[in-house]
Amino acid sequence: MTENHQEFFDQLDWFDERQCARLDDELTWARARCPVVHTGFGGGMHVVTRYEDLVTVAAHPEIFSSTMPGLTSVPVALPPIDVDPPLHHDFRAFLNGPFSRSALQRYAPVVRQLADDLIDGFAARGQVEFVSEFAIPFTAGALAKIVLDDDNPERLARAVDAVTQVSVQNTPESFAAVAALAAELMAERVSAPRQDLLQSIVEATVGDGRPLTMEERLGVVTVLLLGGLDTTRGVLAYIAEYLTEIPDLETRLREPDWATGDLDEILRFTSTVSVIGRVVMEDNDLLGIPLSKGDRVALHWRSGNRDVTRFDNPEHLDFDRNRNPHIAFGIGIHRCVGRHFARMQLDIGITRLLDRLTGFRLAPGTEIQRSAGISVGAPRELHLTFDRVTNP
Repeated sequence: MTENHQEFFDQLDWFDERQCARLDDELTWARARCPVVHTGFGGGMHVVTRYEDLVTVAAHPEIFSSTMPGLTSVPVALPPIDVDPPLHHDFRAFLNGPFSRSALQRYAPVVRQLADDLIDGFAARGQVEFVSEFAIPFTAGALAKIVLDDDNPERLARAVDAVTQVSVQNTPESFAAVAALAAELMAERVSAPRQDLLQSIVEATVGDGRPLTMEERLGVVTVLLLGGLDTTRGVLAYIAEYLTEIPDLETRLREPDWATGDLDEILRFTSTVSVIGRVVMEDNDLLGIPLSKGDRVALHWRSGNRDVTRFDNPEHLDFDRNRNPHIAFGIGIHRCVGRHFARMQLDIGITRLLDRLTGFRLAPGTEIQRSAGISVGAPRELHLTFDRVTNP
């Protein structure tokens, strides 16, 4: 049986839907029997599956570098994701402020109105394809308002399509489309400056005070696009699915403070940013596995979040956990800079849905279509029916 499990990892394609459907089960085996498991994908890499080992690797960027964060080679720079200390600190310094809780609060009314406008479009029908009619336009619209400061619907549609292709295909062509969009936005800020987040990237300095190169500027915008659309969309879709399956979940999520507790358990369980790459900088042993300089390592956050040695009953949603130190946003110096933005969108989006709609069901005759790739398992097509709340 062990050979069959290892054979699965030897042949694993992170972007194959059929293999991704088995991945959670195979990672359960790996955590118990082979916690640093080798896969042949992309020329070979070792997958770190246990919580404590993930924490250890993340704490040592001098040994496990972020310079190759993709599961395949990435044709564009992605600072600060692919930057190590000390330069990493400088990139985070000019991004942390705009993405702090306090800075984001001024956008809450805009995001709330966006959710209401989208719900207006389908509430009277009593049915919705949740991903395309709410999750995607909601996250894309929030990104457009807060990050892009852009009301151009054609460009927004291109951004959504480009980011979606990166998440499901991870090809050089898909990354090139995102980078082209970033170049367009940066060119506009250079020729016609205005006071917004993108302008702050144009004016930012790093290191000894040097301006960012054009490649670095494009990389930062690309990271914001990739991080701001696909992953939050995946969590929204997961929550909508769970509302059809878990009888008391709607009641729980109607509580005013649901996002301060229950959301963390949903984030742990879904872990839509499931895996990210590292490259070994010096020979070392990881749990007895000899690693050589230049080897690739994949940090599987989703696997760590289902580690039985760290979480009781990890394969189930458990909203009564006393502590929930999940790593859905990563851990260490590269913990997601947009985590507060994601939490705000999830809180507002789900709260507004449940303020107006109730009784979510999977539409008869439909099946949930699921994603492969980085956001493994998240619904990419979810047809729902529902009732309207009386006197919301």
